[in-house]
Amino acid sequence: MKRIGSNLLLLLGIGTAFSSCQNDPWDVAPVASEAIEFVAFADSVLPLDSASLLPALEHLAPKYPELFIPSVQDGDWRDDLLPYLTDPEVKALYQDVQTVQSEEPALQNSELIAMVQAGLDHYQAHMGPRASDRYPAKRLYTYVSRNEEPMVLIAPEVIFLPLDRYLGANHPAYAHESAYMVQQHQPENAVVEIFKAIASWHYPEGLTSDYTLLSGMLSEAKTVLFIQATLGEEAARRALNYSMGDQSFMEENEADLWGIFVSQRWLFEDDVDLKRKLILPAPFSKFGTPKDREIPGKAGVWFGWQILQSYWRQHPEATLREIMANENAQSLFQQSGYRP
Repeated sequence: MKRIGSNLLLLLGIGTAFSSCQNDPWDVAPVASEAIEFVAFADSVLPLDSASLLPALEHLAPKYPELFIPSVQDGDWRDDLLPYLTDPEVKALYQDVQTVQSEEPALQNSELIAMVQAGLDHYQAHMGPRASDRYPAKRLYTYVSRNEEPMVLIAPEVIFLPLDRYLGANHPAYAHESAYMVQQHQPENAVVEIFKAIASWHYPEGLTSDYTLLSGMLSEAKTVLFIQATLGEEAARRALNYSMGDQSFMEENEADLWGIFVSQRWLFEDDVDLKRKLILPAPFSKFGTPKDREIPGKAGVWFGWQILQSYWRQHPEATLREIMANENAQSLFQQSGYRP
C-alpha cells in the first residue's frame, strides 16, 4: 500500500515531538514499519442501495473475513450485516460521519491512515526488530457502530475503528454523557484510542498483587507514556482527556499538589475510595482543598506519568517495552528520582 504524507502531523504536534533535537528517551527517530492495510468499510457499503448491497458484501467477504464472522455458531453473516447496514440509525450516523470528515482533517481517510502509520513507525523504533515484541498490526477497518460503547476494538492483526464515536463533543449522540466525558469524542482522539488499544497489548499478564495507589497511578500512566512515545506529547494529553488548561493547571500547581500526596502518605495506601478520587475518570480530583473543583480529574495518573518520565530520563537505556512490563511500582518510583 502506498504511504501517504500528511500536514496534519504538524497539527497534532507529532512533528515537533519527534524532531531532530531529541532530549528525552521517548523521542526516537522513526523506523519504517510495514504499511497497514486500510479498509473504509462504511464507505464501501453504506452508500449502496438495497439491490446493490448483497452482491457487494458477497464480493468483499472472501477478502475481509474478519468482518463476516456470524454472531452465532453456524450462523449466516447475512443475518447480521444486512439488517445492520439498512438500519436508518446507521445511515443517519454515516451521514454525520461524512459531514465531520468534510470539516475535520483528523477524521479524513488519508489523514487518519497517515497518522496511524506515523505512530506505528515510532512504535517500531521503540519495540525493536523482533516482530514478536510488537502488536501485529495488519489491517485497520473503519465502520459505523450505532454509537456503541467501545472507542476502538482490537484483535490479533486487525483494528476496528467506529467513526461515529468521534463526531465531536457537541454531537447529540453523546448528549446523555457527562460534560467531562464527551471530550473523548473529538475527531483528534481517534488515533489516540487506537494506540491506547495497542498499549494494552503490552500490559503485564495476570492479576496484580500490589493494590496501592502508587501502583494504580503507574499502571494507568504507562498507557499515557506509550502514547507520548508513539504519537507525541499532545496526544498523551488527549489520552488523559485533558485540555490545554488542565495541563497548565497541573504544571503550575505540581509542587503543591505533590506535597499533599507526600504529607498525607497516600502513595502506599490501598484505599479504594482514594483511587476513585485520584485515578478514575471524574470532572475533578479530590484532594480535600478549597481548589478541588479546579483540579482536573485523574490527577493521580498525571503524577504517575511524571514519575515514569523521570524514571526514563534517569534510565535512558530502558526500553518502552521494559517499562510497560515492569510491575514493581515501588522500584520504579524510587529509581525515578521524581521531585517536582
